[in-house]
Amino acid sequence: MGIVCGGTRGDVEPYVALASALRAAGHEVAMAASVDAGQLVAAADAHFVPLDFDVQALVRESGGMVAGAGRRRAGFPGWKEMMARASGTIGDGIKALAKRSDVLVAGLGMDDHALAVAQAYEVPLVTAYFVPLAATADFPHPLLSRARLRPRPLAGPVNRATHRLAESVYWRDKQPQVNALRRSLGLPPASASVIATGERLGLTTLHHFSTTLVPRPRDWGPHQVITGYWRLPAEARRRLGEAEPPPDLVAWLAAGPAPVFLSLGSMMMAEPRRLVDLAVGAARRTGSRVLIGSGWTDLSGVADQLPAQVHAVGAVDHDWLFPRCAAIVHHGGSGTTAASLTAGRPNWVYSLFFDQPFWGSRVTRLGAGGHTYLVDLDLDRLGRALRHLARPEVRERAAACGERLRAEDGLGRAIEVLADVARRGDAPAQCP
Repeated sequence: MGIVCGGTRGDVEPYVALASALRAAGHEVAMAASVDAGQLVAAADAHFVPLDFDVQALVRESGGMVAGAGRRRAGFPGWKEMMARASGTIGDGIKALAKRSDVLVAGLGMDDHALAVAQAYEVPLVTAYFVPLAATADFPHPLLSRARLRPRPLAGPVNRATHRLAESVYWRDKQPQVNALRRSLGLPPASASVIATGERLGLTTLHHFSTTLVPRPRDWGPHQVITGYWRLPAEARRRLGEAEPPPDLVAWLAAGPAPVFLSLGSMMMAEPRRLVDLAVGAARRTGSRVLIGSGWTDLSGVADQLPAQVHAVGAVDHDWLFPRCAAIVHHGGSGTTAASLTAGRPNWVYSLFFDQPFWGSRVTRLGAGGHTYLVDLDLDRLGRALRHLARPEVRERAAACGERLRAEDGLGRAIEVLADVARRGDAPAQCP
């Protein structure tokens, strides 16, 4: 099997979980991802094909995802330019996978390059997404989510129109690089992305989220498979060095009641002092203990002297940590949302961009927490959010959600589907 994906750690980790599960099932696995994902891929004991771009370095060099107060949305400065420069190495990396794989699995951003290579090398292709991107009349495109918590329902045709609009913007940025690869492979140009054409091409798409959060759209065809979440197995955590929690964290957790976990994950803060000040202020106002997860934010020099009720931690196994927390406050990344809800803990999402508002709205719909934009995060609002998360009915709904999610076997379902695709051995048809 060959897997290609890109993005932050939260974007890449589910594919590493898939690679690890495939290895445990006896499959040979090669995985292509950005150079900064090498250590993560090694945890799956998979062959690593590095692609010539570095997501973490891009975020660090641009000064962080959060540019400061007053911005409702943030983004990756320089992302489009970096991906355009890396287009050649992405194509070469996928070719290397295709030469040694019976099935290719491609994540968002790599999918159209993978389609070209799969067609040229006649290798079956499965696309895999952590957010529902296939067009539906049931809800608007996730990346066009509104900030309102209870948006007025849109008519089915309008919902479908939002999917067409988002896909056309997505394809416009990728089209020159993808069609250059297609020409080099002797293929005709594509007029739309694989997200729009995959169903007509007969491609199977794996959606690694849960129907607990996103009920299966009524108009999706049989090629759209919602598997449930892909969680990193314990053995992969051990290889990453995250299986054993830091002793100082274990001691701090044991010294008092369950804390609130506060982190923005890979959304690097340009002003890390603000994150620490919010944590300290919230602890003092609400009487809660607060655990700061640094994620990609450098807290050195700003978290050295914290009050007893506040603690800071770097990379740690969320599957181990979150059940030991009272609530989770985070940026709304799909991976963090999955881990916190699987632990049965209430969530408050302070989203920035991309799919984060969508997951924040889904948490709200479940009644397991709430959602606002990060620009609205201040001490007063954080205090109100923590009081909301402490309500018994919110905690009960989050706990019930966790029970449902823990009963799912997303990786097992994905492996079943991939084995079936491998048995059939059907390469994708040419673009219509």
